[in-house]
Amino acid sequence: MNTTMAGAKGQIGKWYSKNSQVIDRVVRGAFAFLLFVAINSMTGYMKRLDSVAVAAGLALICAFLPTPFVALLGFALLLAHLSALSLPVTGVVAVLFLIMYALYFHFTPRHTIFLLLVPMAFWLKVPAVIPVAFGLLGSTALAYPIALGIIMYYTIDYIHANAGSFEASGLAGVITKLSTFLRKLLTNKEMWLYVLAFVVCLWIVSMIRKRDIPHCWKIAAVFGALVDLLILAVGAAVLGIKLNLGMLLISHVLAVVVGLVLEYLFFNVDYKHKESLQFEDDDYVYYVSAIPKVKSGAEPQKEVKRLKKESDEKAASQDKKPAEKKDGKKTDNKKTETAEKKQGNKKSSKNKKKNNAGKQNNSKESGSSKQRGKKKENEKRADQPGNSGQVHKDPNWQDGMTDELLMTQSLRRDLEKEL
Repeated sequence: MNTTMAGAKGQIGKWYSKNSQVIDRVVRGAFAFLLFVAINSMTGYMKRLDSVAVAAGLALICAFLPTPFVALLGFALLLAHLSALSLPVTGVVAVLFLIMYALYFHFTPRHTIFLLLVPMAFWLKVPAVIPVAFGLLGSTALAYPIALGIIMYYTIDYIHANAGSFEASGLAGVITKLSTFLRKLLTNKEMWLYVLAFVVCLWIVSMIRKRDIPHCWKIAAVFGALVDLLILAVGAAVLGIKLNLGMLLISHVLAVVVGLVLEYLFFNVDYKHKESLQFEDDDYVYYVSAIPKVKSGAEPQKEVKRLKKESDEKAASQDKKPAEKKDGKKTDNKKTETAEKKQGNKKSSKNKKKNNAGKQNNSKESGSSKQRGKKKENEKRADQPGNSGQVHKDPNWQDGMTDELLMTQSLRRDLEKEL
């Protein structure tokens, strides 16, 4: 169940990221349209501006402007309606808005939207949604725009309820009516009861949602709504204020539902896999709770690409080219070396052949010189006395017959000695 809800949340997030500009403008325009319709329904003193067409036109303009311009156009529309009723009342309301702007909204213009949401929630009869939603999404600093929004709503409501008494009746009558208006506004018990209940509810919801407890957002929404309902019910009984308990109950149930929806959108975690960690230094010991967010099972895993890998790939691709060149040079060098080796082998073989031929010639020359020396010795021996045989030279004999000749001579000598 949680995974399917997380998958739906992921799809909503992707759809919003793709169409964020269009969605923001549509939401801003719709909010401005509801605001202008609420102002027209609560005042409507200037007939030219009290129409849906005017509200739609102003909302279309606000759709293309930043959010603070929605508040400015809303205040301008309200003052225009009040000016048709009474200029002194218009002046009082304008001074009230200027004081609020100078004290708070000039420094935090992004909180202007919270001020506008409060009277709209009262107009829609669901005021309990405001402290629960603000406590879950914001902090206790939103108590100031909540209080100012409640004062603004009850100011407009009082003017609308007593519009007939603000007719011009001289300077003394205007002063009397303004003093009565301010006294009734500042002593409105119902207004201050709502301010007290909403501020307490905001503080409780904001504190509980930050605690280290399971399902803190659910507990904060439920407990805050119960405290707000209890304060309003007890306060109404004590102060003698008439409140519609049925609408209050519906409003607080809707506040709890809104809290659950906000938890699903902004704080969807898995408490089953909660981890508790402990750290310490020289001065403190820290206890930390880590709770993973719920993710859909079908969600694809994100691949993280490192810049180092890309740079390494680029460097490798750049190194491949000189490497290929080097390999080409190496192959060429190898080819030249093999060719040179072959040529050297051929030259060496030729030199060997020449050397062998030279050695053979030298051996032949040495053999022939030896044979010549032996022939001379044989001739000398033949010429000596005692040697009957003579060796005659025969030009037909070859040099290789010298050994046989010597053998025959030695045999003759041996025979002559024996005889």
